[in-house]
Parts: sequence; structure tokens; C-alpha cells
Amino acid sequence: MITKGLILLINLLLLSFTIWGTIQQIATQKETNRVMAQVHDNIRLAGKLTADTNQKLKPLQATAESIEEMNTKLSRTNGKLQKMNGSLSRVVESEGKIVKGLDSLNGNTALVITQLNALKAQNEELIAPSSRVAGQTQQEHATLERLYSLTGTSIRELATVNRKFAVLGALPLPR
Repeated sequence: MITKGLILLINLLLLSFTIWGTIQQIATQKETNRVMAQVHDNIRLAGKLTADTNQKLKPLQATAESIEEMNTKLSRTNGKLQKMNGSLSRVVESEGKIVKGLDSLNGNTALVITQLNALKAQNEELIAPSSRVAGQTQQEHATLERLYSLTGTSIRELATVNRKFAVLGALPLPR
């Protein structure tokens, strides 16, 4: 009888543990169900918030497209400016060559004037027999002095132009 009582007691204990475990599992499942319902509600709310956010961000998409278009135009403008810088650099280089050539011409003109002055002195010794030739030489001398003056003016004008283009020459050259 003790054995039957002990077996009954063990069965009652096992049944109690099973009932207690089932009650605990039910309570845990209720809590899980409550949490899952909250998660479901939060997902639904997140979906609504995402839709609202997408709606509010639509104007930003147009802004981004405008900025992208502006960037494209700025890139094209940059390319054109680089080409222009290259052209201006070549112009400045050509003008430098012109100025050097004019300097050389100016030096040669000064040399001619010096030589003409020497020739004038020799002609003065021959004034009587060569007055007609001397008059022509003086006219040529005056013309060359005007040319010398005009050459100097040209050099000054080109130097002014070069100074104006020097600012543009400081821009970066295309690579």
C-alpha cells in the first residue's frame, strides 16, 4: 500500500508540475501574443510613417534632380573655361613673340636712325653738290622717326594688352 501511495503521490506531483508548466506556458504565450500584437501595431505605424516620409521627400527629389542638372552644366562650363584658358595662353604667347619682334624692329629702327644721323653729317659736308639728295634723306629721316615713335607706341599698347591678359593667364590650363 505504501508503494501505491508513493506512486500516487509521485503521479500527483508530476501532474502538478505538468499543470504548473502548462499554466506558465499559457502565461508566457499570452505575453508573447501581447508583444507580437505591439510589434504588429508598430510595423503598421512604421509603414504609415514610411509612406508619409516618402510623400514629404518627393520635393527633395526634384531638388536633387535640379542640382544634378546644375552640376552637369557646371562641368560643361568648366570644360569650356579650360579650353578658353588654353586659347588665351596661346594668344599671350603669340603676343609675347610679337612684342619681341617689335622690340627687335625698334632696335633696328634706332640703329637706322643713328646711321641716318651719321649720313646726315656726311651730307652736310656735301651740301652744295647734293642739296637735293639731302632734302630727300631728311624726309626719310623724319618718316623713320615717326615710325620709331609709332613702334614705341605699339610696344606700349601691346604691353598694356599683355598686362590685361596676364590675369587670364593665371587661370589653370587644361590637362
